[in-house]
Amino acid sequence: MTQAPVSKETTPERWTLIAISALAYIIATGLHEHLGHTTACLLLGSKPLEIGAFYVDCNDAALSSLSIRLVALAGPLVSLLTGILSFMVLRRQPPRSPAAYYFVWLLGSIGFMSATGYLLFSGISGIGDFGTGPDGVFYQASPEWLWRAALTLAGIASYMGVIYLVVGLINPRIAGQGRDRIRFARLLTNTSYLTGAVVSIAIGLLNPHGLIIVAISAAASSLGATSGLLWMMQLLDRELEVPEPGLSFPRSWPWIALGAIVTLIYALVLGPTLHP
Repeated sequence: MTQAPVSKETTPERWTLIAISALAYIIATGLHEHLGHTTACLLLGSKPLEIGAFYVDCNDAALSSLSIRLVALAGPLVSLLTGILSFMVLRRQPPRSPAAYYFVWLLGSIGFMSATGYLLFSGISGIGDFGTGPDGVFYQASPEWLWRAALTLAGIASYMGVIYLVVGLINPRIAGQGRDRIRFARLLTNTSYLTGAVVSIAIGLLNPHGLIIVAISAAASSLGATSGLLWMMQLLDRELEVPEPGLSFPRSWPWIALGAIVTLIYALVLGPTLHP
């Protein structure tokens, strides 16, 4: 028996989904960079020289070697806590609104993927928060090749672990059965991934340092760290049948307005970079 395709009535409204996705990416990025790196820089007795949308240049001259490492660690740590707290909400008292549920799930998923993705990124490249460069957690770790290999393996293992975690949590919320569920879920996460990539790169292009920031930060954190959104839904339970509407939601002007306003403010204020 041929399964019917997912109908328009049971798919999320496109612009609302885009707004939710942009908002989740912006908040996840802001938490990582500014609740994480910027706050750590200040608390440890230094001050940021530059505060951008996707990077913070902390005055390392005022910090000890340990403090520099703690500033680097603060970003991934906040991302990890974002994932943990978001999923605690979903497990203990999930929002009744499908749109709100998806937002919290996406925010937590981005947090988890960013935290673990940095292990993999820094292991392969040697740069980034867990890198072996002067601003990285593992600066001067020796032998460097061994530490980077360990980071890479830890990144692969932990990234796959969080992928199974986030898919398992959303699995009972994806409507339909069999291949229909996969198509429905991929519609959600692929739209979110593309939205996050476009928004991140567009804002990243506003920075005064050129394409290097876009390549190693804005693009890496969106195209790379959250790439699991492109393929994770293949892991859904194909035997499970979930009644409609699942995570479907209609057009919501409050979500659209909130997503647009927060994205615009973040871009205009931090895109060109602040010099405190």
